[in-house]
Formats: sequence, structure tokens, C-alpha cells
Amino acid sequence: MQPSRRERALIAVVDGLEAELRRMQLWEPEPPSAQLLESTQPFCVDTLALSQWLQWLLIPRMRRILAGDGELPTSSAIHPYAENCFEHLDDPRVLLLLLQRFDGLIRDEAAALTH
Repeated sequence: MQPSRRERALIAVVDGLEAELRRMQLWEPEPPSAQLLESTQPFCVDTLALSQWLQWLLIPRMRRILAGDGELPTSSAIHPYAENCFEHLDDPRVLLLLLQRFDGLIRDEAAALTH
């Protein structure tokens, strides 16, 4: 079965997130310990940086879901949190735009498909 337009857009955004994290040198070669990944807090705020959460939890989870293993979430609000987390970076605009688009696609907003 072919992916829907929304799913294709999500695949592009997830791939874009990885590429941008790599470009910004935020992509880490080694995962954090299993204990740090098991946080029950949103975005693992108590154990991980947001870039780590994106790399080690969100991106792999979304790739599994988009490959057919699970259901897409129905809500997402990463962008507002990311604005605060990434404000210290030199130029987080692309990363923030990708996260804004991700949120819109997860909420199934028609406008997110046209960007």
C-alpha cells in the first residue's frame, strides 16, 4: 500500500529533522543509557536534551509507525518547547520550521501539507 500524502510529508519531515540535527552537529554517535531513555516526563526533560529526545526516541518511533508498526499520534506540540530549548543555537530556524510542520502534520492540519 502506498503511503498517503500526509505520510509522505511526515517521512520527509522526519528525514529532514535527522539531516538538520546532523548539520547542526547535534547528532550523537552513542545513545544515552537505557535508564535516561526511560524517563516518564514529556520529552524526557529530566534526563535528555531535546535534540537527544528527537534523535533517540521521536525519530525512531516515527520511522517505525510510518513503516506500518503502530498508529500515528493524534496531537503534537513540540515546536513551542523547542523554541525555548533551541534559542541558544546559532541558527535554529530550519529545525524549528521542521518541528512546526511536524506538529501540524500530526494534528492533520491541511495547511501543513502545502508547505
